[in-house]
Amino acid sequence: MSVGKREVVTKKLRGRLIAAAVLAAFLFWVPIELYLSNNVLKTEEVTVRSDRLPASFEGFRILHLSDLHEKTFGKDNEPLISRAKKAEPDIIAITGDMIDSEEGLAYAEKLLPELTAIAPVYYVTGNHEWAADGHTAYLGRNRLIARLENAVVEAGGVWLDSTVVSIERDGEAIAIAGLCDPLNREGVKLRDLETMAESFPFSVLLRHRNDIIDCAFDVALTGHAHGGVVRLPFTDGLIGPDREWFPKGTSGVLSNGGVQTVISRGLGDTYAPRFLNRPQMLVVVLER
Repeated sequence: MSVGKREVVTKKLRGRLIAAAVLAAFLFWVPIELYLSNNVLKTEEVTVRSDRLPASFEGFRILHLSDLHEKTFGKDNEPLISRAKKAEPDIIAITGDMIDSEEGLAYAEKLLPELTAIAPVYYVTGNHEWAADGHTAYLGRNRLIARLENAVVEAGGVWLDSTVVSIERDGEAIAIAGLCDPLNREGVKLRDLETMAESFPFSVLLRHRNDIIDCAFDVALTGHAHGGVVRLPFTDGLIGPDREWFPKGTSGVLSNGGVQTVISRGLGDTYAPRFLNRPQMLVVVLER
């Protein structure tokens, strides 16, 4: 074989070896990333600023948990509980879809007391909880939502669907409101909540769905979109909650009018495994 031909063969062999190495690395990396994206928690912190925030609430910390979907991290959710403690929240806001089913009620009854032992818990429902509630009604059983509400209250939490409560600190107060998921046709409307909160200098809205709305609240905490499930580079995720491709508004802090909407990427999964999208424990810090 001539020198020229030998060099061509060598280059082809080198190219094939490189291609095989890249493929092997990719096949090795994908299952590892799938595991991380569905099982290993990531705590992230965002700061929301407003001149309307009372001075005594400077640095107020909200641990925002969304879309658990009955997911357990480690034994008895110990990693989740441990990270929640380390976040040192003033309150914990749960924006729906903690459970998907009647069987998941036991999951909530176990986790909620662990969370309320860390900080006051405020709970608003999501679409999966209401869908499961409708299923129990269809089967002629006691409605799931009523039992879930009882679990939240018995654990020492605040059931926030369709109501407004105050949080007080050093003689000042802010409002925290909960907008019930629209699958509950009887819940109060957004404008009703705005009226209930208008006497407060600053207000926070908890709602499950991530569609961006203009409202009279200063901050809205939402979930629902799971961060687009697959976080491809230069996108806001691959799959939206309505199974649409390349959705918008699935993560981060977005502004519309006077409200700043903080969208959690959530913790669990339902319709597809997460990828490049670690389960998110989101700490929202309020500052003036």
